[in-house]
Amino acid sequence: MSDTGGAPVSLLGGFKSFFLWIGGTLAGITALLYTSGYLVTRSHLAMLGLYGLVEYGNDHFLQEGAKFVITSAYMVLRPLLSIVAVLGVAVLATGAIGWLVRQRSRGALARQVSELLSALARSEALRRAAFAVTLLALLWHVWHFYDDFERPLGVADLLYADPSHPASEIDTLIVNGDTAALHGRFEGLLWGTLLAGLLTFLAWRVAAPWRSRGWLVLPFAVTLALYVVTLPMAYGVLERPVRYALVSLLGETGGLGSGEAIYLLDRGSDGFVVWDGVTRRVLWLPASGVRRAEVRGVQSLFRPERGERP
Repeated sequence: MSDTGGAPVSLLGGFKSFFLWIGGTLAGITALLYTSGYLVTRSHLAMLGLYGLVEYGNDHFLQEGAKFVITSAYMVLRPLLSIVAVLGVAVLATGAIGWLVRQRSRGALARQVSELLSALARSEALRRAAFAVTLLALLWHVWHFYDDFERPLGVADLLYADPSHPASEIDTLIVNGDTAALHGRFEGLLWGTLLAGLLTFLAWRVAAPWRSRGWLVLPFAVTLALYVVTLPMAYGVLERPVRYALVSLLGETGGLGSGEAIYLLDRGSDGFVVWDGVTRRVLWLPASGVRRAEVRGVQSLFRPERGERP
């Protein structure tokens, strides 16, 4: 009787655990996308000089976070698929050769190799040397990548800056619309973050037998955390497009703004936030004062700065 009654209870408990796991996973993914999207949007608006002037909702943050994750995953998976294919062939070839060698030597060579690897794994001196190499690799990594991560975050208030005197090379690339160079910079930061993750994993594995493992791995974990937080912010500067809708707005007495280069930054229930590319001003227009809004295309915010007209 106890077995018969216990089966439905166990089954229901399994379903409950499964749904709790699904709910927790979805909540974690949502939090990840929202946080990433917020950092992307925050850095993008600060780069343009619009932070505090334009407000977006939760849906926007989730969408931007999803774009960031998908773009980053594509950049990583595209070359990795080729590498995995090559490694797969190499593993198969190595396995075939190993099988032939084992057949000839009746397992003697395989045993010798296994014993050698076990001895190396037990060697304390070798473990210390491996950790020292990993730590030196981390120092090189920070020396090489720190400035690359910091430079995009230094771009600010670009809409109000003098285009003839850019403050940095990244400023010039953004104003000139050099998306290929900006994409290459972000891709380098992405691989730098993955390298920091690999070094953290190796340090954790090498320091496994030591009691001070947590303290030894702490510099690796802090570096990785800083890069992970900084990466979506760099994405907002380097990858997020600076193209916005070019609009014509008509009020009771005629056109609003300069009429030549009005970009729609945000539209809320109470009005419009626009950028006037000719006078270089951010304008807030109440909805009650706009009779008609016409979208004339999508264009870079910096196009009029380069002497072009819509």
